[in-house]
Amino acid sequence: MITKGYATKVHDEYLSRNDGKVWYILHHGVYHPKKHKIHVVFDCGTSYQRATLNEQLLQGADLTSTLIGVITRFRQEPVATMADVEAMFHQVKVPPEDADLLRFLCWPDGDINKDLVEYRMVVHLFGATSSPSCGSYALRRCAEDNRDLFAMQ
Repeated sequence: MITKGYATKVHDEYLSRNDGKVWYILHHGVYHPKKHKIHVVFDCGTSYQRATLNEQLLQGADLTSTLIGVITRFRQEPVATMADVEAMFHQVKVPPEDADLLRFLCWPDGDINKDLVEYRMVVHLFGATSSPSCGSYALRRCAEDNRDLFAMQ
């Protein structure tokens, strides 16, 4: 996540930020035996002082296409496309002023003898209430913004 730019180290001048716009998210690794890699899972539902990050986020509109809608559109156009965007939520940036709400702690190189380092996510998280709506909106907006590049002649 760090090498891909999904998370960045919190700079020293921001470590003491105390304006109420800092949230730390618990995370853990889950090993996928078929892919032979560890996937980091963030828990946006963990509570602190009876509040969770997900309770603070707006869910947004459900922009996912329904099966009936897709089938009905076959009557309008002869071709349909489908895609599975890899790490879709990680392709959508979080506004910089909101990134400190997605902080997490990590030991460098997994060495617990070293000091913890604070990171912050700069992209949306799988498991955050707002991510599906933000991801779907970004995908639709990208398609609209680039419609002329791919229009059939």
